[in-house]
Amino acid sequence: MVSQKVLMVAEKPSIALSIATVLSRGQMSTRRGSTEVHEFDGKFLGSHVHYKVTSVTGHVFSVDFPATYQDWAVTDPLDLFQAPIVKTESNPKKLLY
Repeated sequence: MVSQKVLMVAEKPSIALSIATVLSRGQMSTRRGSTEVHEFDGKFLGSHVHYKVTSVTGHVFSVDFPATYQDWAVTDPLDLFQAPIVKTESNPKKLLY
């Protein structure tokens, strides 16, 4: 009986598919949604488990320096070690009206 679950999250969809294909020996089911979830039964640390392998898509946040540090002709690279970081959401949700 399979009661334990193992969730694996890969960096991108193609890696999730490769991991699931190898670990399941090609015997998996795939659910499609915003990202695919590959499922199969197997063993983990000697126990029977149900695997779910999926991935993230894209970056959640982007980081950059403020506009005052963007001109590389006048910015001393050593200043960047003390410069603030601007964090922005990579794919902000669009509001529908």
